[in-house]
Amino acid sequence: MFTYDIYEPIGRKDGETFPVIFALHGFGGDELDVPGVLEIMMDRYVVVALRGKVEYGPSYGFYHMATEGEPSANEIHEVSKEVLQFMHDIITKYDTINEKDTFLVGFDQGAMVTLDLMLRYGGKISGAALLSSRFLAYTKDLPPNLLLKNTPFFVAHGTQDIAVPIEEAENLTRFLKTISNKVEFHSFFTGHHLKEAEEDELEIWLDKLVQPKTQKK
Repeated sequence: MFTYDIYEPIGRKDGETFPVIFALHGFGGDELDVPGVLEIMMDRYVVVALRGKVEYGPSYGFYHMATEGEPSANEIHEVSKEVLQFMHDIITKYDTINEKDTFLVGFDQGAMVTLDLMLRYGGKISGAALLSSRFLAYTKDLPPNLLLKNTPFFVAHGTQDIAVPIEEAENLTRFLKTISNKVEFHSFFTGHHLKEAEEDELEIWLDKLVQPKTQKK
């Protein structure tokens, strides 16, 4: 089980359910990072923010960084399986969640774990946002997940990002368009972090995807 924070809409009515966003931070972050981006949506979404298990001083990551080349595909896969099980456990535990509207939002390392999860197991997930993500070579060799044909993806990246050049996001977008017909690419004049305009576009994207609210029986 991951350490996590959960934010449920204030003033909700008994039996009312909401879409859920699982938020995964980047290298050197923690569970407080991505919720700041999603705060404007917390009146109508349940937000669950995970903390990676790899410690880097006072901060965290989801997997170990490689000194050379790409990080371990096997380690990322193991983490994505843990995240999938975590999502199932959280959806079962909290009756404010409408599991028909389940989204993943990942930044940096969190985006790469999100991508791995989606490519392998993402058929029942409503959509995924990949923010400032690398495009790791091994993902191209995974068996195609035919269930992703109509799954929405939101790819966003800073044009001034020197940690992960925007070309990686452009390559990732081209790859995703070979498996899904609902891929959006957004670029912003920023570095390796999120800015207000990006938050606004993400909010618009999510809001147009959610289904009408339902109540659990």
